[in-house]
Amino acid sequence: MNILNKNLGRYRELVDDWAAFMDAMHSPLPGCLWVNQTRLDAATLQGLLAADGIAAQPADWNPDTFRLPAACPVGNRWWYLAGLAHSQEESSQLPVRLLAPQPGERVLDLCAAPGGKTAQLALAVGMTGTVVANDTRLDRISALRATIDRLGLLNVSVTRGDGAVFARSGGEFQRVLVDAPCSCEGTWRRTAPPHRQPEPSRQQMLQRTQAALLRRAIELCRPGGRIVYSTCTFAPEENECIVDQVLRETAGSVQVLPVAPVPGLHTAPGIDYWQGRALAPGLVHTLRLWPHHNDTGGFYIAVLEKDPALPAAQHRPAQLDALTVPELAAVMNHFGVPATVYADWRLHQRSSRGVQVVNTLHQPPRRPVPASTGMLVLKTQSNPPKLTTAGAMLVTPFASRHVVALESVQVPVFLARSTFPLQAVQIKGFSRSGFVLVSYHGFGLGTGYLDYPARQVQSLFPKRWAGLSHWNQDGKR
Repeated sequence: MNILNKNLGRYRELVDDWAAFMDAMHSPLPGCLWVNQTRLDAATLQGLLAADGIAAQPADWNPDTFRLPAACPVGNRWWYLAGLAHSQEESSQLPVRLLAPQPGERVLDLCAAPGGKTAQLALAVGMTGTVVANDTRLDRISALRATIDRLGLLNVSVTRGDGAVFARSGGEFQRVLVDAPCSCEGTWRRTAPPHRQPEPSRQQMLQRTQAALLRRAIELCRPGGRIVYSTCTFAPEENECIVDQVLRETAGSVQVLPVAPVPGLHTAPGIDYWQGRALAPGLVHTLRLWPHHNDTGGFYIAVLEKDPALPAAQHRPAQLDALTVPELAAVMNHFGVPATVYADWRLHQRSSRGVQVVNTLHQPPRRPVPASTGMLVLKTQSNPPKLTTAGAMLVTPFASRHVVALESVQVPVFLARSTFPLQAVQIKGFSRSGFVLVSYHGFGLGTGYLDYPARQVQSLFPKRWAGLSHWNQDGKR
């Protein structure tokens, strides 16, 4: 018996076609990414992918999501580093779709890193909304911050701590996402399955954590609001059994919300009976994604609604002070960026590193105190002050001065943090050395330093984003 059969055999009674399921689990998982609609539309992204030799097909259920060939890495393509798209497994995108955040809402992502779902939430609530993204580990917080910066998200506060004890004084949220830590069986198509099942003590610890996270999510959600609980595992003990346990404990304060079918996506119902244990009947309205139905990973999703008749909590979000930063206006004027581009930015924090901005209506929690709010866009310790890479990507499409438009052979050189010569046409209109914005096909790639007498640019692309060792001179792998 192979390792997959050994580890997954106990689910045979839940799967409608065991042979097809096992075939899917043994086959490579297609790649998948979605378009950052604040920077371009899906058709334009598909054209960029085609120009890069990638045959991308829109997902049947979401035209803004593209399927890629299996084993097609994208993390150091220029358009990915420019924040035009984000790689996220197809089934992993469904929880946010079913949470259905709306523009202007205040939303909590209790287990946020590495940030794909946080980014989906931020784009959905827009510049009038607030996302609070929480995670526990510092290394995962770093990955979350990198996602926020690359995609240009100005409406996210990041907190670090145990989501199961997230402070109630942080204020209520209209929507709460619990994408809980789990045994990750649904990801085995892209990660090798373990040679043996986790120890019972490990499984019990996971289940205690999952239940605690869901309880706190319900407490933090305002009456009438929506909670989504999701995992990337098949185990009922981590899925329906957790929701059943919390439903019984909360005694009617939440109910399972039946979800309308998603056109183009085959979903299976949750179960209401497992190994001799009867579960809440409403759990058949939760969803399972089996890999063989849509050629995806595996996922479980429960959508809950909090009783609107319950009393609302009295805690309120924090209020941000707005700062005046003359340096920002000067830098924007240098690049010819209209004031309307940054009219919705609230300059709220100044530190030794520079200035952070967030959307004007942002509502961060009082507790826990955010590790960061918004995005660092201006470094003031340099002389003169300079835009960060993330800040440059935001404003380059609107800049009318001091922009260097790269040729295709220069792109990998810039992204590898090297210095390169310019053609005369590329510095037409320039008259002196200094910081410049760098673009390709009209999209911002970051900043550089123009040595005008030498007619060359020194790349200032950040070290943590660089490392394109697999590029060749025409930008292909």
